[in-house]
Amino acid sequence: MNRNLKKAIIIILSLLLIFFYYKLYLNLTLIEKPGYYDFERSNIQEKVVDDKKILTEKNLGITMQIPKDWEYEKYWDGLVVKDPDLNVESVIKDYNDWTQGCSIGISMSNDKNMDGVSTFDDDFNKLKFFEDGDDGYCDFDHCEIIEISKIKALKETKELKPEGFDGELKYIFIEIPDNKTKRVYRMESFLSTQVPECQEHLNDFINNLEIK
Repeated sequence: MNRNLKKAIIIILSLLLIFFYYKLYLNLTLIEKPGYYDFERSNIQEKVVDDKKILTEKNLGITMQIPKDWEYEKYWDGLVVKDPDLNVESVIKDYNDWTQGCSIGISMSNDKNMDGVSTFDDDFNKLKFFEDGDDGYCDFDHCEIIEISKIKALKETKELKPEGFDGELKYIFIEIPDNKTKRVYRMESFLSTQVPECQEHLNDFINNLEIK
């Protein structure tokens, strides 16, 4: 092997080492930087099994199941999964016209906010205090403790009473404080008696969410 070839091999190996180091650093930065996880830069892999689309977010290690014809949209502060047949742009603004399609949002924040202040303990203690019988920590009309992927979560329900609406409209907000990773996963969805299937879709999403 001549000297020029050796130099070329060393340069190529050095560039590959720098590339993989940068990729590893970038992935760690995506997860560990303070504040909300940026789903626009997420690593989502999907596969279809029977009538379900299985989404695995590799950076966080979470797996979600949605109907195979549903879509998902990435945002800097979260992920929205939804039925493409959703017939309104905003379910909260156009509640009277909302007659088909459902959507569910999920986000994640880590132990510290953008200012570096710890926020996990607040969310974790809120759940614990409510579980111990302190109803003052329920900010909505109804709260209950549920279990998601073997993690206790606080499910909060707000009864919305828009003017001129004959049905029932609810806002569901769920906080899942994972004490193992110091992350807080949040889910939100709207339910309407005009679109009764959304309750079943939300239950199915909750029951099949896996957090590793």
